[in-house]
Amino acid sequence: MSSNNAPFFITRVFKAPRERVWQAWSDAASLQQWWGPKGCTLDALRFEFRPGGFFHYAMKFDGAPTWWGRFNYREIIEGERIVWLNSFANAACGIARAPFSEVCPMEIENTATFTEKDGVTTVSLRALPFGESAAERQYFEELKPSLEQGYGGTLDQLASYLKV
Repeated sequence: MSSNNAPFFITRVFKAPRERVWQAWSDAASLQQWWGPKGCTLDALRFEFRPGGFFHYAMKFDGAPTWWGRFNYREIIEGERIVWLNSFANAACGIARAPFSEVCPMEIENTATFTEKDGVTTVSLRALPFGESAAERQYFEELKPSLEQGYGGTLDQLASYLKV
């Protein structure tokens, strides 16, 4: 595997039992409280937490246009693992280009795994472009520092949500 085919990885440890962390990922009302960039309001428009189902959401920022996103759930192992294709979307839940780049991959395959020891849960996330072109692979490689910031900020919001 060449460097521009390498997945992005991020891991976080949460002082919460796996059941509570899993619920934050598997319930629409919970997920919309923490998913996405800091400073945005997330509206869940469609939520079907099952293989083949979709999470379609609107990200709203003060003074900026609404961005839509979607998860297409591919695999769910209760309490252990979620695999989904993440993409920007249009208002009708169709896949759309990222509003900031013509070469950002159209879809990213994400795998989140959940493990618990002594009431502390580790979430490991792996992300890799799905069905991408060479230009999209290169863009993804160059995007990794931003992914660290974006996923990191989102997981920070999950940590705050779990403390509530």
